[in-house]
Amino acid sequence: MIDTGPKTAEAFEIVKKIDLKSIKNVVVTHGHVDHHGLAFYIKEITGCRVFVHKNDFLPVLDYKNELERKSKDYKEFLEKSGISKEVVVLFEKYYKAFKDYGEKCEVELLKDTCETENGLLKVIHTPGHTGGSCCFLLGDILYSGDTLLPTISTNPSIHAIFDDQCGLKNYQESLKKILEFDLKKVFPGHGHVIEDHRKRIQEILHEHTERKEKVAASLSRKPQTLVEVTEKVFGKVPLTEVLLALAECYDHLRILEKEGVVEVVEKEVYYFRL
Repeated sequence: MIDTGPKTAEAFEIVKKIDLKSIKNVVVTHGHVDHHGLAFYIKEITGCRVFVHKNDFLPVLDYKNELERKSKDYKEFLEKSGISKEVVVLFEKYYKAFKDYGEKCEVELLKDTCETENGLLKVIHTPGHTGGSCCFLLGDILYSGDTLLPTISTNPSIHAIFDDQCGLKNYQESLKKILEFDLKKVFPGHGHVIEDHRKRIQEILHEHTERKEKVAASLSRKPQTLVEVTEKVFGKVPLTEVLLALAECYDHLRILEKEGVVEVVEKEVYYFRL
């Protein structure tokens, strides 16, 4: 079984329709709860083994404590972004609610391959979205998790705040790795089947270039906070997407800094200027 879904009533009902006794192994594409939240339940029912990449080991093994640790990192980042204290408090409540969508689960480290009744499943490490994100290749079929999605570009920047395995540059390298495969179909973690993976990857890379140019165009000689830059790029965003938008702009700004386009002034709040 590739990924399990979150610990929700809807996911439980779907999982109950599966012949659970037939499951010998669960492989997890990455350590986000919507992909591993029910692993503990399936393991308890079937006695199966659960595998995840070493870089995403703790989010599955020690789910709620890891959630708490990340919450503190995100809070610090939001405070330095220049956002209001009210939004920080609301975000903390929103983020901590994720604890209900999963449980800790005993896991083992993924190896290079995993045997299945249909052949050898090859593990392709594709860091970016998370440090341990993986795709699984079975012949000319790829199971891509959140590394390649059909209608949206997955956010690789949110974990880059505290994990240098993540971020736009690493994610782009992972997409280029997938470009090399001759694939018939890609089954993503969300949405419909992708028939032309190369076309979809080029679309995403183009989106990244356009977004980077938009971030650069929002800057001036006058220092601006990360919140001010993000509002110019995305406009007003709902609370559920505030962290995603801020992290993506921050990632682009750091890349522009390395290219000598942007100067970053780090005090109690991040400031950026040309």
